[in-house]
Amino acid sequence: MKVKVNRTTVELFEGAKVRQALLQYCVRRKLPLSLVETAEVYDAWGHRIDLDAPLSEGKTIKCKIQ
Repeated sequence: MKVKVNRTTVELFEGAKVRQALLQYCVRRKLPLSLVETAEVYDAWGHRIDLDAPLSEGKTIKCKIQ
């Protein structure tokens, strides 16, 4: 399935969680994977979501990596 993270489309397996999307995002952007644990993640409407939240096809999430 395809999910957008900060305007970057990442390809994930069905049943993936936010954590896997952020890891894939960091790999694509060549960022340290350790940043995932401190990231603040929001859905398309600005609601904060947990790293263990499930994702579905076409979902858009935004993260602030610290």
